[in-house]
Amino acid sequence: SRPDRETPASEPSPLRAMAAALRRMSTLCAQVRSVAPASGRPLPDRSLATQAREEGPLVRLEHGAGGVSKMTLCRPKKLNSLSLPMIRELKERYDELEKAGGGCCILSGEGRALCAGGDVAEVREGVLEGNRAPADFFYEEYALIYEIATLRERCGIVQIALWDGIVMGGGVGLSAHSPIRIATEKTMFAMPETLIGLFPDVGMTWALSRLPAGAHVGLFLGLTGQRLGAADCVESGLATHYCPSDKLAEVEDRLRSLGNAGDLEAVSSVIKAVAGDAVADPKKAVLKPNAAAIERCFGGVASAEEIVARLENEGCDWSKETLTTLRLRSPTSVKVTLDAVQRHASVSFKEAFQMEYRMSQWCMRPQPHSDFCEGIRAVLIDKDNKANWLPAKLEDVSKERVEEFFAPLGPSHPKGELVI
Repeated sequence: SRPDRETPASEPSPLRAMAAALRRMSTLCAQVRSVAPASGRPLPDRSLATQAREEGPLVRLEHGAGGVSKMTLCRPKKLNSLSLPMIRELKERYDELEKAGGGCCILSGEGRALCAGGDVAEVREGVLEGNRAPADFFYEEYALIYEIATLRERCGIVQIALWDGIVMGGGVGLSAHSPIRIATEKTMFAMPETLIGLFPDVGMTWALSRLPAGAHVGLFLGLTGQRLGAADCVESGLATHYCPSDKLAEVEDRLRSLGNAGDLEAVSSVIKAVAGDAVADPKKAVLKPNAAAIERCFGGVASAEEIVARLENEGCDWSKETLTTLRLRSPTSVKVTLDAVQRHASVSFKEAFQMEYRMSQWCMRPQPHSDFCEGIRAVLIDKDNKANWLPAKLEDVSKERVEEFFAPLGPSHPKGELVI
C-alpha cells in the first residue's frame, strides 16, 4: 500500500574517499535554516542576510568583454556546497544574467571544487523533525537547476562549466546540462546518491539514459556512484572537452575576444585550440579498460538482480569490486534508480525533472519508508559506514515499494508538484 504522506519527510578502500568527501561536505556546511522547526513557517529574511554578511557574497557574477559573463561560486572553505541562501542568491544572479543577455556564461567555483553538493545532513534533520525544509530546499534547487539547464534554449546563452575540481550532487545539477563541460586533470566527478539512500537527481536520471557512451554506462555510474577523473568524464560523454587547468585562463581570454561567444561551434574550437594536443591521463580510468564487461553486465538489463547475476558470472577484478560496491548501496535506492533511468529514457527533460522532484519527496521519510535518513546517519552523522538498509537485500525490495517513489504527491505536501 502507498505510504502515508503525512509522515514527511568497514568500508572497502575504493569507497572510503567518496564517503570522506561526503562527510567533509556536510561538516563544512554551516547552513542557516530557512524553516522554523516548530511551526514549519519560513524564518524572517534577516536570517538569510545574516549568513550573507558573515560569509560575504555566496555567488559572484561578472560581465566581461565580448558578451562573456562569469558566474563564480564563492564558498571555497565549504567546497562551494549549496545552502538554501546560496540557491536563492544563484537564482538572483541568473535572473540578472538573463536580463543582461550576452553570448556565454562561464560557471566556476573558487578553491578545490566547482560544487560538492548540498547540505543533506541539514535536510535529514528536517525530515526527522517533520518540518517543510526538505520540500523547500529541493523545490527551489530543482527550479533553479531547470532554469540553468534551459538557459540556451530560452535565452540563447551558452553556459560553459569548468570542472576544475570536485563535482558532486547539486554541483552535477548546476553544470552537467551545460552545452560545454570542460574537464581538467583536477576533475573528480561522482554521483554517490545510492550510498545515502537517494538517487542521481537534478535531471541525471534523464541524462544517464542518454550518455554518448551508452545507457549501460549511465546505469553503471548511477547505480554504483563510481568516481570519475577527466579521462572517464570524456570517455562517457559527461565532459565535452578536456583542457589542462593552467590553460583555463587562456580559454576565458580567447572567448572574450571571440566576438560570437554564443556560437557553440566557435566556442568549442577555441577550447580545442587552447588545449592543443593535451589529453586526459588514462592511468586511473575505469570505463575504457572495462568497456566490454560494463556492457555485458549493465546492458539491456531487466532488473537489479540480473545485474548482480551478470557481475557474479563475469568473475574479473572489476566485476568483483563493482559487486562489493553495489551491495553496500541502499537496495531500495538501487532499484528506484534503475527504474527511473529506464523510465526517463522515453520522456522529456521537463517530465523527468518533475518526476525526480516527486521521487525526492518520497525519499524524505524515515525508515521503514525510505533509507535516506539511515544513509546520512551512517556516512555523515555517526560515520560508521554501516547502514542498516530496510529492506537489506535487493530481492526483498518489491515492485510495489519501488512504485511508491513515483506516486503523485498528496494534497498535504507543503509545496505540491514541481511547477517549471
